[in-house]
Amino acid sequence: MNDSANDSLLAALYLKAVLPALPHLAHHDAPLAATLTGPDVAVTLLAPGGLRTRLAVSGGIASISPEPDAGDIRLWFPTVAQVVRAFDGKHRPALALPLGGLLRLGRAKRLVAAGARLETLLTTRADSHLPLYAWGNLFVALTAATVWLTRHPDGPATHARLGHGTAVFNCPAFPAPLWLDLASLTTGTGEPTTPIQVRVEFADLQTLLAELDHTLDAPAALGLGTLRIEGHLPLAEHLGLLMLKVGKLLKPS
Repeated sequence: MNDSANDSLLAALYLKAVLPALPHLAHHDAPLAATLTGPDVAVTLLAPGGLRTRLAVSGGIASISPEPDAGDIRLWFPTVAQVVRAFDGKHRPALALPLGGLLRLGRAKRLVAAGARLETLLTTRADSHLPLYAWGNLFVALTAATVWLTRHPDGPATHARLGHGTAVFNCPAFPAPLWLDLASLTTGTGEPTTPIQVRVEFADLQTLLAELDHTLDAPAALGLGTLRIEGHLPLAEHLGLLMLKVGKLLKPS
């Protein structure tokens, strides 16, 4: 992929995998939930290539959807590179042009604090929120995998090899299991309603953190029982490889 295509994919990952972690984490993190209190507000972020994501806060509860509403604040990034600059954590200035909802821009200021707290949860391994760090990063990795399958040129062929099953990931430290449904290319929390093809259980946070760092010796962990896989083992292996690939895009070494 050339630089432009890579930026387009990376922008999609930020808007459709990283930002959607915010509502889920807000349910379990009081500081993040506190940033959402205030008047209802909705912001739709738009970029070239049909990229759009709507973040709405109603009654202090955040939600993500793909379609804008007529009353939204609408911010247009003229290039996908500007989206990357806004979300890559390097704190560089980015250009976003307001296209609508100018009179409500003041309501959106608190979303800057929400974004900062989201960044803290996903990038800082503080003891006070370590379980949410692991849970949030795994959620992003699973959701990013669906974005990659949808938008990367190799996505359809990879999707065909993976099949259309549902994978569930859990750890005792999690507030809820995480799942990925390959049939619909959706992710969520809790137990899925679709039949489970593979279930991956991490016995503790240390094992999961090693997996997120791509340093886990899976055969050894399986032998020790710190990693348990029930169901279709090849699906878990192939998903792990895909998440490794996507992780290198979001967090290059």
